[in-house]
Amino acid sequence: MKENNRGKNRLNNNEKKDNFDKKPDSNLPFFAYGIFKPGQIAYSKIKDLVLQKKEISINRPMKHRDGVPILLKKENERYKTKGFLYDFSDGEKAYRIICQTMPPALYKWGTIDVEGERANVLFGLDPNSGSNYIEDDADRESYEGRNDPLFKEGIQLIKDNLEAGKFFWEKGFFQLQMNYMLLWSAIDRYCKLKYNKESDYANRRELAQEKVFKDALRRIETDEYRTIYSSDDLSERKFDVENEIYCMNYYYTLRCNIVHRGKSSVRDVGLLRKATEDLLQIFETILDETFSEK
Repeated sequence: MKENNRGKNRLNNNEKKDNFDKKPDSNLPFFAYGIFKPGQIAYSKIKDLVLQKKEISINRPMKHRDGVPILLKKENERYKTKGFLYDFSDGEKAYRIICQTMPPALYKWGTIDVEGERANVLFGLDPNSGSNYIEDDADRESYEGRNDPLFKEGIQLIKDNLEAGKFFWEKGFFQLQMNYMLLWSAIDRYCKLKYNKESDYANRRELAQEKVFKDALRRIETDEYRTIYSSDDLSERKFDVENEIYCMNYYYTLRCNIVHRGKSSVRDVGLLRKATEDLLQIFETILDETFSEK
């Protein structure tokens, strides 16, 4: 019986992917209400392909699932969702990017009537399963990724803790470790939303190669970054601002070492605090640029 259930689940997942892989009509405009809106995480990926954009609202409600908005298919005059209608210079390329970025487990393609013309849109797949009602009035009408708890309250908590913390010996070091892990949770979320590659490693590489990451990296002091070693195979990790992939791997190796090692020296406390402060500064710069892009 369990075997049959697993097979059924695989079939359902394949059906969802097949439904999402049915490409939208690339000649139609696109109504963006989530991460592809101007000033949201994925807008930069299609920005150069947007021939013209127009801010509009439609009479359909949104819900939240996994921290992102999903649009409900049924029209309802009591609700409004604000977004942007895009005409693309190259619809084939733009829709290919959108399809590669959006998770097929959350969305399905459809069309809506917008001011007398048809437009492609991503509706929520099974919107009543695992979704939440949006409590805040403003968020209910207009998605704003900057308000994601990890990017807002989470980052502020790390900043407050770094300002107030005395990170010595076991108790203090654990607090510092928790701050670093929370920071990485925010970074992983950003990478998954923006890139949605086949692995977390591929997502991190994409972030490391962004110009904003490279520029922010070159502004930090690097003298304290001694060589460290991976817990898995004892391979060497060096910090070199001229090689952004090395630096990303360094920061991530430090994260993995935190998980795998139970004890560390005072020397490790200093390094971890330095890494937390610098990576926080880099990530805040990325967030600021991302959420200000119009």
